[in-house]
Amino acid sequence: MAYGKEFAKVYDEKWNVWGAKMWPFVFKLAKEYNPGATSWLDLCCGTGALIKYVTDREFKGTGLDSSPHQIKIAESKVPEAEFLVKDMRNFSLSRKFDIITCTYDSLNYLTEKPDLEKALQKAASHLAESGVFIFDMNTYEGLQDKWCERNVLRDPSMSIIIDASFNPKTALGKCIITGFIKDGSGHKKFKETHIERGYYSTEIEQGLTKTGLSFKKYDGDTFKKPKSRAGRIIYVCKKEKNSSEGDIYA
Repeated sequence: MAYGKEFAKVYDEKWNVWGAKMWPFVFKLAKEYNPGATSWLDLCCGTGALIKYVTDREFKGTGLDSSPHQIKIAESKVPEAEFLVKDMRNFSLSRKFDIITCTYDSLNYLTEKPDLEKALQKAASHLAESGVFIFDMNTYEGLQDKWCERNVLRDPSMSIIIDASFNPKTALGKCIITGFIKDGSGHKKFKETHIERGYYSTEIEQGLTKTGLSFKKYDGDTFKKPKSRAGRIIYVCKKEKNSSEGDIYA
C-alpha cells in the first residue's frame, strides 16, 4: 500500500509543505469564484495539511483519502474536521460541497484515463450548484524533466533514499522510497513504490470537457498563465451548461 504506516508519518514530518504553499492561492480562488462558500471537501487529503487551513478559516471541512494511516494522522491534527477512508474514483456522499480540492498531483496516481475521468466525474457530481473544483497535476513534461534522479535525506532519526525514474513511452514515473527509521538501538526499514502518470494538458482538458466542467488554468509554480512547458498545472473548474468549449470563464 502506498502511504503505509511508516511512510505516512515520514511524509507528514518531511514533505507536508504543499498545503502551506498552495493555501494562499487556493483560498483566493475560492473566495473569488464562490464568495458564499461554507463547505469544503479535500480529496486525497493526506495527513490534513490543507484541511487545517480550511477549518482555521471556519469552513466546514471534510477530508477523504484511501490511506487509513494518513487519515489517522489527519484526525489527530484536525479533530474539528470530518475524515473518511475512501477511493476518489468511487466515493459517494450524501451531500454536495461549495469547494472541492485535490492537490499535490494526487490525480496523477490514476494511471489509466478511465480512472482519471471517474475521479473527475465524482468530483463534479459532488459540487454544489455554484461550486468550484480546484486541482493540480504533473504534466508529461513535468515528470520527464524532474523524475530522473536519486536523493538521500538524512537526519538523526532516519535515512530516506528516493529513486525516481520516468519512462517516456508509457508516460509513467516510478518513485521508489526506501527508509530506515531509528528504532531503539537499531533501525526499522520500509519500502514503497509510487507510480504516477504524466498527462499532457490536452488529455486532462478532454477529460474535463467530457465530464461537463469548464475550466481556467494556472501554472503550478508561478500561479500565473501556464508556461509553454509547464511542469504542473492548476485547474479551477465549475459545472456549466453548454461547457464543451472548456475555458469559458475569466
